[in-house]
Amino acid sequence: MIRQWFDTRVSLFEQRVARVVDRTILTGVVRDNWMPAVYVLGLVALSAGIVDALASPVSQSYIIYPSPGGESIAEMTLYMVATLIGVGGLYLSYLCGRPTLSRRLVGFFLPLGLLMLGIAVYIEMYIFFAK
Repeated sequence: MIRQWFDTRVSLFEQRVARVVDRTILTGVVRDNWMPAVYVLGLVALSAGIVDALASPVSQSYIIYPSPGGESIAEMTLYMVATLIGVGGLYLSYLCGRPTLSRRLVGFFLPLGLLMLGIAVYIEMYIFFAK
């Protein structure tokens, strides 16, 4: 009974999301794989410290709260952005080692991936030293 109720709620939610996605210009790939994207964003939010930011709220007047004991929502968002930029840079660098990629793209993806990784490390270090 509970499983049937849960399955109907999930299917209704999936139908609503599919209708919204059909109205936009998103491709079928995004429409079919939205759940893994939500899963990855949830993991990134957890690793950025959303539990700490919500469990021990601090003054939101700070973007970076100047104490190691607290974390603001804005700071958690900065951590999330830095993590996503760094993972994107690692993925672009990974693509350069694949033999299916053309040589011209290797010359573009590798510097771009390393630049993104450097920006992510810079943001993380800036937040770390600001605390």
